[in-house]
Amino acid sequence: MNEQNKDVAQRILQAAIKVFDKYGLRKTTMRDITESAGMSKSSLYYYFRDKKKILSSVIRQDAETLIEKLNMAVQKAASPQDKLRAYVITRMRLLFQLSIYYASLTEAYLEQYAFIEHERETFTDFENSTIQDILSEGINTGVFRVTEVITTAKMIIIIMKGLELRLIIGKSMDDLDETVHTMLDILLQGLETR
Repeated sequence: MNEQNKDVAQRILQAAIKVFDKYGLRKTTMRDITESAGMSKSSLYYYFRDKKKILSSVIRQDAETLIEKLNMAVQKAASPQDKLRAYVITRMRLLFQLSIYYASLTEAYLEQYAFIEHERETFTDFENSTIQDILSEGINTGVFRVTEVITTAKMIIIIMKGLELRLIIGKSMDDLDETVHTMLDILLQGLETR
């Protein structure tokens, strides 16, 4: 896809996000999206055959952005402890921001279950790899005492996914921040060498 086509597709996705947020997925029509994007229906259909394809593109784009920002947060941190802390805090804050948007799209999960689960598996694979790398670095530098890197990474991810529930039930980010910092303090105490 050339740059002009990418720009148009991006304009459509931004317009769709606004319309999905306003009306919800079920009530949004392709006409609503074309009007919001300021284009003809035939132009819209050139890029996306239906609103499910648009939603899939929005979700994929959000996942790519999330991964990019997580990688940046980890790269900026110096020590393995700081990398783990940066990863978890950044992840929870970004998911909190996304949860506000996706709250208006609750029916999207059921309608797009297969696609969303595939994207979630892809994200979980990324998380496993990233957390394992941080743990391995900590072991290699002598700051972590971990014997089972894979199992420990999976447990950290399970803990983070458990905290996601607080996002869904509408807790404030301040409340979540406090919980995340407490969890990280406990987790790092268990991982660090003494």
